Amino acid sequence: MNKYLVYLSALLLVAVMALSWLYKTEKQENKRLANNQEALLTDMETYKTEAGKNAASVLRLELSKSELEKYNKDLTQTVSDLKIKISRIQSASTTATSTDYSITTPVRDSIVYRDRLIPDTLKRITYNDAWLNLDGTIQKGIFSGNIQSRDTLVTIVHRIPKKFLFFKWGTKAIRQEVTTKNPHSKIVYTQYIELKK
Repeated sequence: MNKYLVYLSALLLVAVMALSWLYKTEKQENKRLANNQEALLTDMETYKTEAGKNAASVLRLELSKSELEKYNKDLTQTVSDLKIKISRIQSASTTATSTDYSITTPVRDSIVYRDRLIPDTLKRITYNDAWLNLDGTIQKGIFSGNIQSRDTLVTIVHRIPKKFLFFKWGTKAIRQEVTTKNPHSKIVYTQYIELKK
């Protein structure tokens, strides 16, 4: 009789430990899904830094490998093109910017020699600053030339602690901050995905 009670007690202990582990796992999964829902429902926040540079902030999405493959085909294709296995990815970030800058520059006449040394006049436009280069000509009302825009994106990922009164502890959320170096650029989209371990 005592022998059966020991076996039954051991079996119940194993069952309680397994159920405890399952409960903890489900609780973590529910928290992950709730955080993902908040991240998807929260819009990207745009703001200016103290230095006057454009910046954006977005909450983290935590996806499993299968969720990434199913719902983010563009990123999956990019990873495949880079010959990286999805299982090796720790996190991925996507940011899109647009450059919008009004240029005022003089139009100069340039003399070009065409057939048999006959001079022809073209209108020429040139503009250069630290972030933008514009060089081209206007011929018969058509502009042809090159426009080059340079930018550097800085991405910082940080944790947001939980708060109660004046106390901060743990992690409430993971947030990505992106800023541009080009003062003419504006961040129009950013997303931060972290793969579930």
